[in-house]
Amino acid sequence: MGSSCASMTMASNLDAAAKEIKTQLATLETNILQADQEIREHVAKANIDTMAHQRALNAMKKKKLFEEQRKQLIGAQFNIDSLVFQTDQAKVTLSAVKALQAGTQQLKADQLRMDPCKVEELCDEAAMLGDEMRAIGDSLSANYAIGEWNDEAAEALDREYLRFDQHYASLKAAAAGDCISTSHSRLSAGALAAGRALGSTEMPAAAGLSRNRVLAGVH
Repeated sequence: MGSSCASMTMASNLDAAAKEIKTQLATLETNILQADQEIREHVAKANIDTMAHQRALNAMKKKKLFEEQRKQLIGAQFNIDSLVFQTDQAKVTLSAVKALQAGTQQLKADQLRMDPCKVEELCDEAAMLGDEMRAIGDSLSANYAIGEWNDEAAEALDREYLRFDQHYASLKAAAAGDCISTSHSRLSAGALAAGRALGSTEMPAAAGLSRNRVLAGVH
């Protein structure tokens, strides 16, 4: 608390000194301009006024004095500005140091509330829970839709598919054989009918020929 009050007082003193120097510099600038104007006026009157030369010299001395004072004040102003800058930097540095101290203390307090052994146990429990969840997921994906599935069930299913394919192939072959025998039967029946028709046509002709031969023998 005391250090903060002292820094505030120092800052206010520096600000007041800087303002005073600026005011004094402005006054010196005005005095220098006035002295320069007096020097010119007295030099212009040197031919008609015997005291003009002396007054001009006095004005030049005043101007030189004012310029020396201005030079000193400019140096003082530079020193004050540098000190103000350093003070501001010190404030920033002090704030950073305080922040670091507070952060370090908070970190120590938080670390004291954490037990490394408990943290390790928590990590182990988390790993075990992860393994259990993966096992549960594997079980659900294996048993959810079709129940227990193993190699024996897969082989049985393959055998069932093979028997079905063989049965289907035998049925297809039997159906093809029936079609072939039916077509052969139809062809045989057609040929027989055609033969019968041809025989019935030739028999009257043969009978007529025999009759003619008998009649010719009789005569």
